[in-house]
Amino acid sequence: MRASLLGLGAVLILTAPALGADDPVAGRWKLQAKVQSFAFTLTCDFTRSGATLGGTCVDGGSGKTHPLTRGRVEGDAVTWSYQSSFLGKPFSANYAGRLTGSTLTGVVEASGRSGPFTATR
Repeated sequence: MRASLLGLGAVLILTAPALGADDPVAGRWKLQAKVQSFAFTLTCDFTRSGATLGGTCVDGGSGKTHPLTRGRVEGDAVTWSYQSSFLGKPFSANYAGRLTGSTLTGVVEASGRSGPFTATR
């Protein structure tokens, strides 16, 4: 009995990373976006628990880390938000995209302005 439990434990430990690797949203994404004339890049590391999306996005220009304040995955729809600031003024950055294979495309909205984004693995 003990050997069976040890064997089962080993199987679970070995397959746990593979289960997370199959998640189409969790992991690292390189994102390019443009809001009006302001182009920017981010590296987002997403974690997922059911429909809840968490993680952080790091600004490619400043290196500033932005923890996600909310995030959802519903089918191929992926949304997330974080807080940031520009010239000392705080704002929320809100992303809404669609997942197609290893590409995530959509719209980012910040301070009443919006623009397209594309993220790839």
